[in-house]
Amino acid sequence: MNQELTSEQGKWASRYAYLVFSGQITREELNRAMEMARKSNRDLDDILMQVFKIDKKELGKSLQLYYETEFVPFDPSIEPPFELFEKRRLDPDFLKRYGWVPFKKTGKTIEVLMVNPFDLGRLDEIRFIFGTSNIHPKVSTAHDIEQFIEHFYQQLSLDQELASLVDDIDIDVETEQEHEQEKGELSEHDSEVVRLVNALLVEAWRKNASDIHIEPNVRARYCSIRFRVDGTCHEFRKIRYGLARPLISRIKIMSNLDIAERRLPQDGKLKIKLPDRNKLIEFRVAVIPTIENQEDVVLRLLASGKPMSLEKLGLSESNLQAFHKMIHKPYGLILVVGPTGSGKTTTLHSALSYINTRERKIWTAEDPVEITQEGLRQVQVNPKIGLTFAAALRSFLRADPDVIMIGEMRDKETAHIAIEASLTGHLVFSTLHTNSAPETITRLLDMDLDPFNFADSLLCVLAQRLVKTLCSRCKKEYIPSDKEIKELMHEFGPGFEKYAHEFLNKPVLYQARGCRHCTGGYKGRIGIHELMLSSEYLKNLIKYREPTEKIREQAIKDGMLTLKQDGILKVLQGITDMSQVRAVAG
Repeated sequence: MNQELTSEQGKWASRYAYLVFSGQITREELNRAMEMARKSNRDLDDILMQVFKIDKKELGKSLQLYYETEFVPFDPSIEPPFELFEKRRLDPDFLKRYGWVPFKKTGKTIEVLMVNPFDLGRLDEIRFIFGTSNIHPKVSTAHDIEQFIEHFYQQLSLDQELASLVDDIDIDVETEQEHEQEKGELSEHDSEVVRLVNALLVEAWRKNASDIHIEPNVRARYCSIRFRVDGTCHEFRKIRYGLARPLISRIKIMSNLDIAERRLPQDGKLKIKLPDRNKLIEFRVAVIPTIENQEDVVLRLLASGKPMSLEKLGLSESNLQAFHKMIHKPYGLILVVGPTGSGKTTTLHSALSYINTRERKIWTAEDPVEITQEGLRQVQVNPKIGLTFAAALRSFLRADPDVIMIGEMRDKETAHIAIEASLTGHLVFSTLHTNSAPETITRLLDMDLDPFNFADSLLCVLAQRLVKTLCSRCKKEYIPSDKEIKELMHEFGPGFEKYAHEFLNKPVLYQARGCRHCTGGYKGRIGIHELMLSSEYLKNLIKYREPTEKIREQAIKDGMLTLKQDGILKVLQGITDMSQVRAVAG
């Protein structure tokens, strides 16, 4: 091993010696990073990761080798050590200032995360605070420790709020009938479980969660409850295992499901009315049998109220103008595509709200009806009784429509009828599960659509994804390195200078930090889009069933920005960062 990188005892000589030894950074670059940290008053670890692109795992390995203890990166799924906070008033600002946080208690040993585990004075202070000499330090970065502090205090606050909610809340539940099994099933847990379910549903709404996951674990003897917020699952809390079955039974009762049936999946809905605002919230409920005679429950919080404005969806100025022009066409086919949960239904309803006037008759077939609008005639499909998308679409054509919205083109029959409707004077909106706008053409042609009719009917295809947005309260500005700018230019492809001339004149980007108002530096989501307009050249490619790559090339020639390019432009605007764009756009 290089002697300059180790001490006399053969140990690593500094926090970053391993990085230099393994060739991930040169001594000159490390000295430059130190100078940048000193001048900008930024954390050196952050500069190494953000500017010099040192992988966090490799940085952690370097810290681990130097301090001879485990490196712990931030993980939002880690539950706070409640017992270490309850009896001691640890101020979050105090913990941040001195770079440590209590992490876990194992037996009589208390684990703490520290920026510098070699700080003996700080260790003595921690021993005094907890009244024990059994302190085991682990290492983490200053940024990760700050995130742990914010995460732990957020969870502690939520736990206290939930406790008060459980005691005080009283919700009106809309059910069609009361099951006879309720008393026997809930037994002595009745009042506790009712309050817990009520508080759980309200807290999910308050945190803007899209889903609630209830997951009993018979071997670990607890039931995990997770919320999906901004597309990512976070553990909300664990409850004792004895409450799992009564909790699920209570949800089944509220959803008018059979609580005696535990072998088959069940689907239902429940509605609750908030006591303070008289607001009605609706949940879609899926109960799924799992191993060892258990059941998991997933509740999807359904959107309600007025649709979002198109301007708030994150469409670029050019895409917004082009899409606005398409939705005002008298007839044709408009498709919005993307994976489940990418906001397709929200986009369709936003588009319909623009053209929803007294002069137009608009029919929609949806599964489920999540957003309602006055003036729309909305149909909930029900395949169990034969009311499919295709059946609803056929009936719409006999009901004098101007505009038709089909929730999804799931099959060949629905696609064929939609094409015919768009060619006979109707404006048709629909969705499809495809990865990009050009791939949508190939997918539909594979359904044996007539390529000439399809080409003539198509107006545009809008592909979209949702990316997490940086928290406006804590995002931090930084100047990217030349290497990072080159990477952006390479990933964007030709035309970067045209769209990013302001950025190139003054290169500034933003990074996630983390505060008590967000989760890991992100709060909320916004769409990135790929709008492919139908041109004469594109129609010819469709008519002759040309491959996806040729369609993509032509769409780009016609001015289409890809999903990743649109995402990069939002990175330059400080709305999100490249890690989020790469996560959804490859």
